[in-house]
Amino acid sequence: YTSRNQQPPGLYHNTYSTMASTTAAKMDLQEMLKDSSKAPLAILEHIDDHKLHEPAIVLKLGLPLRKSKLAPSQLLSVLEQIIIAALHQKEIQLAGETLSQVKASTGSTSLRYRKLLALCLESAGEFEEALVIYNDMLSENKANVHALKRKYSILRTQLKDIEARECLNDYLEQNGSDAQAWVEMAKTCLEQGDYKGATFCYEEVVLCSPMDTDVHCSLGELYVTIGGKENYILARKHFAQCLELEKGCIRAMFGLVSATECYLDLMASDQSSSGGKKKGKDAWDEQDVELVRDLKAYGVENLIKSYTGTSMSGLMTTILSSSGDQ
Repeated sequence: YTSRNQQPPGLYHNTYSTMASTTAAKMDLQEMLKDSSKAPLAILEHIDDHKLHEPAIVLKLGLPLRKSKLAPSQLLSVLEQIIIAALHQKEIQLAGETLSQVKASTGSTSLRYRKLLALCLESAGEFEEALVIYNDMLSENKANVHALKRKYSILRTQLKDIEARECLNDYLEQNGSDAQAWVEMAKTCLEQGDYKGATFCYEEVVLCSPMDTDVHCSLGELYVTIGGKENYILARKHFAQCLELEKGCIRAMFGLVSATECYLDLMASDQSSSGGKKKGKDAWDEQDVELVRDLKAYGVENLIKSYTGTSMSGLMTTILSSSGDQ
C-alpha cells in the first residue's frame, strides 16, 4: 500500500473464496474476449463488477466508446474505468482528457469528478492537493470508504506512520470485517514494535479467514515473541491448528518446537527460582507439561524427517536432536 499505484486496503481479501472467485472471473473474461458477439460494454462491465486489474483491455475496448451514444450512467462508468486504467498505464495525458469529459458531464462539484481528480493528482505526485479533496469528502461524510482508503495510502507513501495508523483505525471502526485492512494494521503495529496490537489485529483476521494457515502461523509467532506462559500455550494452539490444516508445514513445525521449548524453559526457570512450591493458577500442570513435551518431540521428529535426504539434513539433525534432549 505504500505505492500510489497499488490498491488500498479493502479492495480485496486474501481468502480462498475470493481468490477462487477472481480466478473464475478471469477465465470468464478470456472466454468473453474470444466471443466476437460479446459487446465491448458487457466486457467492461464484467471487469468492473469483478474488480479485475486489466488496464490494457479496458483502454482497448473503452476508448472507442468515449464518443458513442451510451446512456449517461453507462458513459460515466466507462469514462471512470478509462481514467483509472490510463493512470495504471501511466497515460497521464489521456487520463486528463477523459477527466475533462467527466467534468463537462457532471460538473466540478460532483463526488465522482472529485474522486477521479484526486486520483490523477496522486498519480502526478501532488499528494497534498489530493489530501485536501479527500479531507473535504470526509468532512461531508465520515464514512466515505474510498476517501479513507486513499488518504491512508497517501500518508503511508509520505511515511507519516502515526497519522496513517489513525486513518486506518478510523477505517476499521466502520469496516471491521475487512480482513486485509486488519493485516495492514498488523504490519503497521509491527513496524512500531507494538506486538500486542499486531496480535489483536491477527485475531480479527482469524475470524474472517479461519482456514488461512499463514494467519495462524503469524499469530503463533507473535505469541512466542510476546512470551509468558499463557502466550506460549496460545502459540502452540495456533501452530497445531496450522498443522491440522496443512500437514507438513515446515514453518508451523519450527514454530511448534519453538513455542514448546520456550514453555519448558520458562517452567524450568520458574521452578528453579521458586523451589517448585508454587500453587494454584501459578502451578505447572503435570499433564500439560507432558503434553508439551510430546508436542515438542513430535515437531522435532517430523522436522528431521522433512530434511532427510537434503543438504541440510546433517545440520538440522544435530540442531534438532540437541533441542529434543530437554
